[in-house]
Amino acid sequence: MAGKRFVFYSLLFCLSVFSACQKEYTIANSDYKTLGTSAHDLLSASPYALLQIEIQYMPGYALDNASINNLVNFLNLYINKPAGIQVFQHQIDASGKPALTLKEIVSIEKKNRSIFTFNDIITIHILITDGYYSNSLTFATSYWNTSSCIFGKAITDNSGGVMQVTSTQLMSTILEHEFGHLLGLVDQGSPMLANHKDAANGAHCSITNCLMYYAIETSTGGAMAIPALDANCITDLKANGGK
Repeated sequence: MAGKRFVFYSLLFCLSVFSACQKEYTIANSDYKTLGTSAHDLLSASPYALLQIEIQYMPGYALDNASINNLVNFLNLYINKPAGIQVFQHQIDASGKPALTLKEIVSIEKKNRSIFTFNDIITIHILITDGYYSNSLTFATSYWNTSSCIFGKAITDNSGGVMQVTSTQLMSTILEHEFGHLLGLVDQGSPMLANHKDAANGAHCSITNCLMYYAIETSTGGAMAIPALDANCITDLKANGGK
């Protein structure tokens, strides 16, 4: 039985489009920048020794502990953070919409985000919505250097059912993939040492079984394990300050 094939989008979202955000959040002068610009800071031990991840979810879309643990374990393989990784998760108001545009996602983040990069702490904000993206075949998007959004309705509708991957497997794959973009993959903040970029699909890996491949199969006819980074992606992360 063939399943739907979903694609990943990672958007270069420039601060100039919403220039007011720096004025509203003066503490966030290290956030709200172009995707990939904090790759080295996330990978290396200095100047940020601690990574904090703020997960804000809409009602009914909290992350399960297994998905959070999988993400932390994934990050511990590749990033140097001597003070560790801290994860905070809390609920925010529902959107009340079946689908959200990128502009609406940004507005929700700016209204609710409470933790920012400061001193020796770098912070990632992950928003989990109660609907779809304006493109319903999109599971998630990373749009700023410390910002990602996961579309909860797309996840729940395509996992956990008959002949579908488990919810934890799909969510873990999405979380790790989007973090890969925040870490600069592919060639978007962590330069390639060898060419493995899928030019037709943006900042994605050309190796089909890599975590950073542009598409994911959601039926049980596809690979059951959470995809791993291929050797080229790992080499790029190491060269940019990672383990």
